[in-house]
Amino acid sequence: MSKPFFVEIKGVQFRNKGAYLMLLACLEGLKAEPNVQLVLSPGPNLPYPERARLGAWQKLSFRRGNVDLTPWIGKLPMQGLFRRYGMLSEQQVDLVLEASGFAYGDQWPLRFLQNTAKEVVRFAKADKPFVFMPQAFGPFKSDESKAAMRDIIQHATLIFVRDPVSLEHLQSCVANLPDTVVLTPDFTIGLTAKPNHEIPAIDGPYAALIPNNKVVSKFNHADAEQQRVEYINAFAAAANKLSAKGMQVMLVNHEGKEDAELCKEIAAKAPCQIVQIEDPLAVKAFIGKAELAISSRFHGAVNALSQGVPCIATSWSHKYHAMMSDFGMGDYCVEQLSEQSLLASLQQLLDNKTALSLALKQSAIALKQKNAAMWQRLYQAIK
Repeated sequence: MSKPFFVEIKGVQFRNKGAYLMLLACLEGLKAEPNVQLVLSPGPNLPYPERARLGAWQKLSFRRGNVDLTPWIGKLPMQGLFRRYGMLSEQQVDLVLEASGFAYGDQWPLRFLQNTAKEVVRFAKADKPFVFMPQAFGPFKSDESKAAMRDIIQHATLIFVRDPVSLEHLQSCVANLPDTVVLTPDFTIGLTAKPNHEIPAIDGPYAALIPNNKVVSKFNHADAEQQRVEYINAFAAAANKLSAKGMQVMLVNHEGKEDAELCKEIAAKAPCQIVQIEDPLAVKAFIGKAELAISSRFHGAVNALSQGVPCIATSWSHKYHAMMSDFGMGDYCVEQLSEQSLLASLQQLLDNKTALSLALKQSAIALKQKNAAMWQRLYQAIK
């Protein structure tokens, strides 16, 4: 029997549909590698039953505050016993694919960045590849965050950067970036949608509206309560406009409890139906049949655009405008959200919907080719 190739995929989960899609995209890309064995770290959004359904080994790690015992677990004289129970230490992992999407920058805890930097250095010393899948980065303004990111840049096997702004943030840490830092688009674009029994039967055309609690989160915004009111009013106004034009409006929960609450508040002000689909590829299938979409979720927008569905994105981060520009839809990224700005963008989209759909299908083909080139580069680097 050939030796298994243990691949840990980090930063993914089952509750957030975007993170789940990135997990599936990693698994799809790894199909070309023989003997791959998936490794996942336990977590509240990575419960055991769902990890087990994927046949994932359980990563043994322990981090509490400044204490990180993860590298020491592999030195314990009981690795065979761990494996008997489906568990692996860090030392037994052959490759890490880091697929957080957006988790490294000054808006996130410094300790998380520093722990990752130490892990990347450990893998480099062990001559094992550590790859950052396409994601957003930055900003990095403190000396501590710059130093940690510098360690990552210098020791990671590859860092795929999803947008030019993130690339500039990395350049603020290392002026002359190595050729292991590569600009490439989101890598879930080529995932095939798969409808299932969860998709509701809808008679007639519909629009998919995809809210995001992060847009109105106190974590991201000092005036979150006022922004929440404005956000709900803007989405309700768009829903009312679409309803008046004969479209059914479907509020798609792309994450979990907090997005569900936001959906309820919007539905209280406009004629909407709330849609909750657990399977991320079925969510993609549902969005793909919509006439148009309005999304505050990054991968909600990607799901629409990659299937030729014209979409407006409402932004809370630099990553949105860059992603929309990849599809030629930069003019439809609403960065200052209000009823007026969203309705104006929606009218522009309605006026150009047919032409936009045709152009999007061509953009998706080109972006899928870039995804294929990314995987080819990755495989060259890990051989």
